[in-house]
Amino acid sequence: MEGYLAVLGRLIHRKRGTVTAVALASLALSGLLISGGNQFEDGNQPPSTIEAGRALQLVSEELPVTSTNTVTYIFTHNEWQWSDVEFKEALNNSLIGLNEIGLEVLSVSTAYDDQENPLHLAQHVSNDGMRTAVFVQFGGSDEDVEHALHDIKNSVSSDVLEVLVTGSLVVSSDFDRLLEQDQIRAEIIGLPLSFIILLFVFGTLSAAALPMAIVALMLPLAIGLSFFISGYFSMTQYSTSMISLIGIAVSIDYSLFMISRFREELEGGSTTEDAIATMMHTAGRAILYSGATVAVGLCSLFYFTETHMPSMGMGAFLAVLGALMYSLTLLPALLSYLGHRINSLKVPIPGANRKTRFWEKFSTKVMKNPVRWLIPAMAVLLLLGSPFLHVQLTAGGVEALPPDLESRQALEILEDEFPAFTASVVPLVIVFDGNQNPLSTVLAEDMMRVCTEIRGIEGVISLNHPLCRSELYEIDFVEWPESDRMIWETTVTDNIAMIDIATSYRSGTDEAEQLIIDIRSFTQNAPHEILVGGWSSFEVDMKDHLSERIPFVLTFVLLLTMVLVWMQVRSVVVPVKAVLMNILSVSASFGLIVVVFQDGLLAETLNFTPQPLDLMVPPLVFGIAFGLSMDYEVLMLSRIHEAWEETGDNTAAVSTGLQASGSLITGAAAIMIAVFSGFIFADVMIIKSIGFALAVAVFVDATIVRAIVVPSAMRLMGKANWWSPSFSTTKGREE
Repeated sequence: MEGYLAVLGRLIHRKRGTVTAVALASLALSGLLISGGNQFEDGNQPPSTIEAGRALQLVSEELPVTSTNTVTYIFTHNEWQWSDVEFKEALNNSLIGLNEIGLEVLSVSTAYDDQENPLHLAQHVSNDGMRTAVFVQFGGSDEDVEHALHDIKNSVSSDVLEVLVTGSLVVSSDFDRLLEQDQIRAEIIGLPLSFIILLFVFGTLSAAALPMAIVALMLPLAIGLSFFISGYFSMTQYSTSMISLIGIAVSIDYSLFMISRFREELEGGSTTEDAIATMMHTAGRAILYSGATVAVGLCSLFYFTETHMPSMGMGAFLAVLGALMYSLTLLPALLSYLGHRINSLKVPIPGANRKTRFWEKFSTKVMKNPVRWLIPAMAVLLLLGSPFLHVQLTAGGVEALPPDLESRQALEILEDEFPAFTASVVPLVIVFDGNQNPLSTVLAEDMMRVCTEIRGIEGVISLNHPLCRSELYEIDFVEWPESDRMIWETTVTDNIAMIDIATSYRSGTDEAEQLIIDIRSFTQNAPHEILVGGWSSFEVDMKDHLSERIPFVLTFVLLLTMVLVWMQVRSVVVPVKAVLMNILSVSASFGLIVVVFQDGLLAETLNFTPQPLDLMVPPLVFGIAFGLSMDYEVLMLSRIHEAWEETGDNTAAVSTGLQASGSLITGAAAIMIAVFSGFIFADVMIIKSIGFALAVAVFVDATIVRAIVVPSAMRLMGKANWWSPSFSTTKGREE
């Protein structure tokens, strides 16, 4: 009796027209979903599930004008000083363009406003006097300012002064723009390379075109679903990058294994229908288990609820789902149409579709002296992974952008050359009770005590706000100084108040993290709810969150993966071995990303600044790379297990299985590396480092692990490979 996938294959063969029509209709549905737009959250900001994210969300909802609405212009001349008449005249002329922007300009702060005030000058003038900063605050919401950013950046220009533009919204906008460009660039690089590799593997245009058709349907469907889901599930712009990163690779890989098995069955004399049925029962079953193992790795990301990893995991999950769906439905239908014509339209590429016995011969050679091969291979893997022992982690920041980007350069100039520029501002968000009067004297007295305690913390430069000065409440609000009334009107509502703490520590430093801990020691005991916001607060929370949840995630992924492999091969030892081998390949990629991105091995070539790894990179790489490594393991084990059931000879089964799958795994690995390599040239650091780590993990897995570690380990374990408890449906055989 045939299995359910074989039955499905025969049904698809008979109903191939209907299946193809439904697939094309799904393309129209994808377009409809995409046209509906998305409700993505800002992936460059802390998620609303943690303290820093909730503080940001409240500010965004309650305060129409915040510090993020301030845009900074830095003016420079190589010869003139800021105080020279020519410099001042050129600067004032350049600011005339602000009147052409369709937003209200609330304030323009220049060095010339208070030239006798040393603190004011220290905020606006560089140490050498050759630069001056102008801070312009715009009215309207963050969205209003963001939509007008192009005009804001281009409205201020000068023929004699160099002008650089930066600010929170400018940097955030650059993140989004570069992320979109990275995705397009990666597809431009990865897809053509993948198609060339497919031509080499298959040798025919008809076979090579089919995986690209699967990709063409998978991408819009996964993106459309991500747009739709964003209305109900927290999604960010990073999710679409993950769709391209993972979806293209697995779509082509699954198609590669399916088409190869179909051609193999045709060459053996099967009819088209029988070939499709066998393909679905063997390769189809293997990619189904493979997709499940990849999904297990991706599901681990959903547990990190206080990060944006669930969004990225959802994007990758949708991509794998789309790849599986089309590979198990549309691909068999298209193969049914083609039949033996799958071998038509041959391409004149030397060595294309060449059959050799390399993998059988090499694995046999390895298994003759397994210990001699296994020990050096294990030593190399451990050596590659060892740099991860000195890893440094951070929540990222502007350093994640290219060093030659204008907004980053301008921000670094402010930090390095302007003596009174604060390296970081930590916002405190006071959440009022339902009937709390913001102008209450009791509230002001409570807050004054908190402010006094925070001012005494090392690293705090200033903390000034009407809520911290109870003496103001002795007079009517209309009699307050204008500057205090302006601060109140822009930072206080009926529900919240925001107080900025200027600090001397940059985000990402140990000092900044300790500062957050010290501030919270006072805010947590305050009589009112006070949220500590800012990037350093996010970093502290995320480190605590990851350290708490990573042990559970590791246990969950490893155990469930072993269960899935056992279900496929009905062996106890093989799943354990598979998990251990994949841990080694993933750890090797961890070590190399430390050498490259933290230690700066390829910094100039890849255009980045060496820095600690983003906190999300290790869990993301583990979740994705482990799943992809198990992807190859499952596909290879399916062929080894087939050979074991046929021969009962462990050594012959390993060499036969590797011969049947080795060349395909090599081609599949080359395709994945081509796809991931496109992301290595990304501008956003987290995407660049993930692309590199995945490319390394796949390369190591497809070479050292698959070629040496697997055959040598399986040879040493012998018949124990196939032992299983008595309730297993597959009985162990003697070697």
